[in-house]
Amino acid sequence: MACLAATCPLLAAIRIEVREGRPIVDGVYVNDRGPYRFVLDTGTNVNLMDASLAHATGMSVGFRMDLASAVGSTAATGSDDNTIALGPVRAGGQRFLFTDLREIRKLWPDVQGVLGQWFLAGFDYRLDLKGRQLEFGARNPDGKHTRFTLRNGRAAVSTSLGDLVLDSGADRLVLFGVHAGNDMGNSSYLTVAGSRLVGTIWRSLVIEGRNLWRGDAVAVPNQAEPGIAGLMPASLFKSVYVSNSEGFVVLE
Repeated sequence: MACLAATCPLLAAIRIEVREGRPIVDGVYVNDRGPYRFVLDTGTNVNLMDASLAHATGMSVGFRMDLASAVGSTAATGSDDNTIALGPVRAGGQRFLFTDLREIRKLWPDVQGVLGQWFLAGFDYRLDLKGRQLEFGARNPDGKHTRFTLRNGRAAVSTSLGDLVLDSGADRLVLFGVHAGNDMGNSSYLTVAGSRLVGTIWRSLVIEGRNLWRGDAVAVPNQAEPGIAGLMPASLFKSVYVSNSEGFVVLE
């Protein structure tokens, strides 16, 4: 596993690129090979890597499993006990799933992988989308400290719309088990396991009395996960601080 967040010192910021609300970072090293370009995805509980790149770097297949998402699942192979380095931080014991990243590479052919919660959950960090930087290290930021619960390895926040997973890999708010009525099939919903046409529905988002957003949410008719009402994109906020050591987020 990565180092415990409570033992990680405040470290220098890492520059990120933001594409359509989603953070992308250069300078990822896997087993001291790289640098690679990865998406930072707080809504994915595993790390993903392009299968051809994994083969070229000599990573061996250690297991097979299904990679599930709200639109279905796809078969994937994977490898355990890898090391990830990003800027001044380093984490061992990392699991990767190997896929063709087909849906992601339709948008961004230069992206070679995804850093998910298997890596991120080991640290406290601030994802500053407005300032375009990622800062590792524990701090005591100003702002409302909102508690989160872990759902399948991801941080879920209680909201007026139910428990929503904080998801930097989503470009829109997504609601599960919701039908959009006549407004069906006019929007594409993209996941790492595939995409589907969905509708949208107007909703307002309130967290602990704060009116944070209103607009069209993606309506996915099937209930993807028990206890999860949907996905809340990090791009709704200027910055997000995640304290994995103390179990709270600060949404600015």
